[in-house]
Amino acid sequence: MTADEIIAEALVPGTHSVFVLGSFEQRVTVYAQQVRAFNLVDAILSRGLLQETGSVAIVGGGAAGITAAVALARAAPNLKALDLFERRSNVLDLQHHSSRYLHPHFYDWPNAGSDNGDAGLPLMNWTAGSAGEVAATLRSQFDDARRSSILQFHPDLGVTGLRPSNTSTVRVLIPGSSALGKIYDVVILAIGFGLEAFLDGDTPSYWLPSQMSAALLTNQPDPLIFVSGNGDGGLVDFQMAAFNAMEHQAICELIQNLDLGPAKAALQLIEQEAWAVGGEQLDLLAQYRDRVRPLVPQAVWQTIVANLRPHARIRFHTNEARLLRRTTALHNRLAVFLLIEADHSIERDLIEIVTDIPFVGVLPTTGAITLEGSAPFTPYRRFLRLGPDSRPNLAPFHEVLSTFPNRSRASATRPESPQLTPAARSRFEAVAAALLGMAPAPPDIPPVVVGDMNCLLLRGNAGTVEWRSQIAPTDAGQYWVSSRPLIVYAELSAADAGPLVAAVARIGAHVSNFSICARDAGGWRAAITKLCAARELPGPDLAAPCLVSDWVDPPALAAQASIASVHLSEAVHAALDDEMLRQLRGALHDILGPAAVEMGWPIEAALKTRLWAQWEIWHAALLSDGATRRRFLLLLATEQDPINLRDELLVRVGPKILRPFLTKPALFGLTFAVCSGHALVPSGGPPGNVATQGITGHACGVGWIGGRDLGATCVMRRTWSTGVVLLAQLKDAFQLIEGERRFDRAAGDPPKVGTTSLAEEPLVIGADEIFVTALEAGEQTVQDYLQSIFTSRSEAARAGLEEVAHG
Repeated sequence: MTADEIIAEALVPGTHSVFVLGSFEQRVTVYAQQVRAFNLVDAILSRGLLQETGSVAIVGGGAAGITAAVALARAAPNLKALDLFERRSNVLDLQHHSSRYLHPHFYDWPNAGSDNGDAGLPLMNWTAGSAGEVAATLRSQFDDARRSSILQFHPDLGVTGLRPSNTSTVRVLIPGSSALGKIYDVVILAIGFGLEAFLDGDTPSYWLPSQMSAALLTNQPDPLIFVSGNGDGGLVDFQMAAFNAMEHQAICELIQNLDLGPAKAALQLIEQEAWAVGGEQLDLLAQYRDRVRPLVPQAVWQTIVANLRPHARIRFHTNEARLLRRTTALHNRLAVFLLIEADHSIERDLIEIVTDIPFVGVLPTTGAITLEGSAPFTPYRRFLRLGPDSRPNLAPFHEVLSTFPNRSRASATRPESPQLTPAARSRFEAVAAALLGMAPAPPDIPPVVVGDMNCLLLRGNAGTVEWRSQIAPTDAGQYWVSSRPLIVYAELSAADAGPLVAAVARIGAHVSNFSICARDAGGWRAAITKLCAARELPGPDLAAPCLVSDWVDPPALAAQASIASVHLSEAVHAALDDEMLRQLRGALHDILGPAAVEMGWPIEAALKTRLWAQWEIWHAALLSDGATRRRFLLLLATEQDPINLRDELLVRVGPKILRPFLTKPALFGLTFAVCSGHALVPSGGPPGNVATQGITGHACGVGWIGGRDLGATCVMRRTWSTGVVLLAQLKDAFQLIEGERRFDRAAGDPPKVGTTSLAEEPLVIGADEIFVTALEAGEQTVQDYLQSIFTSRSEAARAGLEEVAHG
């Protein structure tokens, strides 16, 4: 598109300078919205619609709004005002901590390049990952722009209207300002699409952690999951219901990696026909069954069948005549088709498809569901994905937008992700290069940012190591605060670096991008690969990749320290411990404070207050003693409980595992301290990381042990060193854990020499459904729950002693 076409499509008729950015488009991915933002900003600047010292207001803090804001802040640095208004408390608030998977190009699958996880944007770039991770990356870049430009962010401030003038200015009306409002030369409405409709019942928001990414903890023999809606949201939730306890990212990667053989070409041909004249009438599911199914390799069917969720009925509903519509992503349609056919092929028939049938009466957001011609039923879980409710977003601008001609973007061609115009790419690549103070680097060489804080040079020998960077070792936590990549120039060998290798690995494992240029590339590669191996992290689906390449000359960097590697390593780890404690405190405040961030454990309001008060007691103890701080943090992230904490173990403790591997076990420990009658506090010495008089405890958030997912057998085979073990990722009930016995022990056996009786064995408690439900009910219910565990253990131990006595 040309600049004139972009302006014509976005400009609101009757105004000279009010633009709508992406609110009525078909392709609404984060990447697509960002590209539209860059193209619009470039068109506005190219056509002289904004003076060099003009003023701009942006309404909306989603992906489109913040990208437009950063683009203007960087490309038009002399603006006199650049204000972004957002009615929520933060930008990208919907995606905050969400585990839904975002990929910049996957919606264009199977086109060339659709497997590239890098967005490839000159500014505000990101790579595929959870929505929470992507949001954090973009938010960090937005914050950088705020700190270094005229850009101002106005949270919790919803714009109530616009008053365009007859010339070129626009009055922006906001609560608390004068009736005249603020005047801007350009206003960009990036108001998004609104929250999903019908969230006032049992349906959780699409962006919240999915209830389907885990096992179904219910006594119902065949629980019914009901999904209504055949847009991409409905298709994704159906996939998560039908696949067995898989995260959204794992599902996408499974589909992306399938070798479809000749079936892929058949899919593409059907797609072409669907978007040809009259193609909207094509029954895609029927086409896939007739023309794709016979060509799908047997290995694909085996993969899908092996990943089906057992013992769950799924009813997938739409009131449309056909289940699959052409406007949804092809990879989502493919996954749905494969699941339906795989279920039918093995004659389980647990998946039921219901089309062209409306609801009876009002839409059933809760309670019984009645479909026309059927008896009422109440599902175990329901997901009503019936589109967004855009009315609250549009209401303040109804008068202005009433003449906007593009309210509905019906397209006769397959919706593909928009591309940066050549002019926009040229403009913003030049801006990015100017920001870095350099020309773009050759593709195979890590980018060298002269004097920037993401570069670190290590030189010296086994005796003394010199640290050169803009960040001192005692401020090493700043590497985690910045979203920039980390490039380490290692002039000394890995052997000479000694314990400093683990400190560098710990920094790099938790930044967005980590690379090393080393004279001893082989030694560093071997050491880093071992330290950052997948099993060294506290759970699956984590990665800490590091590219180790041959030496290149580093930029000029200031010397910050020159000391023995062991002392340098300790200084770095201490700084990282401080930063990790700061971030953990912030995460807990997000959950327990006014923001009330959702994290999968709904907690009653009064109990939140008690937990925060207990945390402040803990926090004071952790601040006052470095050894206590380190042991507490490390044992949250490992099942191991060594007397001496090895630097190698510390690599896992950083922002990448903050949620849930640190935050949840900390909350579990706090809950036990508040509700058990045993006021545990952080402990600086083994065993465990929390203790009180007569009781030692290990609050732990690992998601696996030895690469095996947590379960009763896995947990009870392990030798724990504390009296109480609190496992935040263990979903098994206490009774099941207690029921697991060692293979070499029978119920009536007396304690053997060197073993312990049941009364002396660790009390292992997992965060099962009963615990989570008790949190939501409040402190008394949690007290009752924990007391029931204590009573059960006491009675079991007493029974064991009686068996021995009467044996």
